[in-house]
Amino acid sequence: MTDNDPRRARILATARDVFAEQGFRRAEVKTIAQRAGVGKATIYRFFPSKDALLLTVVEENLTAIRDLVLGELLNGAPPLQRLENVCRAVARFLESERDFSRLLIQEAGEFLGPIQQRYLRLVEDNLPVADAFFNELRNDGYFVALSTRDTILMMVNLLVGTTYTWVLTGEGRLEHQAVSYMEVLVRGLRAGDA
Repeated sequence: MTDNDPRRARILATARDVFAEQGFRRAEVKTIAQRAGVGKATIYRFFPSKDALLLTVVEENLTAIRDLVLGELLNGAPPLQRLENVCRAVARFLESERDFSRLLIQEAGEFLGPIQQRYLRLVEDNLPVADAFFNELRNDGYFVALSTRDTILMMVNLLVGTTYTWVLTGEGRLEHQAVSYMEVLVRGLRAGDA
């Protein structure tokens, strides 16, 4: 069985929805199998455990976010526009994948270690591209006091907090909130008198 098998994608999408609806502990693999239209054994052929299924859902969504970010960072627009585009793209993804956002927030406590490892690995693997991008911004006087890694972590923390509040309250558009907060952050981190 391969990663390209359509059943795998169906299982992951269904698992995300069921985990978000019922919580990881209450969700049953049997329910996921029924809703995905596969046998329970098929799920275990793709994923060795329910934990592995959850972590794969998280990892694949984090990878999708990474791909969105890289696409925006490399698109050739001016650096500040690319930064705004990144915020918009990630926020739109989290809005459209609200069940993933809810799942990540609900299960982060219990699965913090493995989720954190996957997230930090993605950050580290992509630091060279991020470094090149933030060096462009530094040349314009932005983010001069922070390393690239610290800047990324600060921005992600801001977005995670915004997403957490958005998921809990359901108020407003995440994209608007994320971009507004990022604009404040950027203005506050400009060197000199800008």
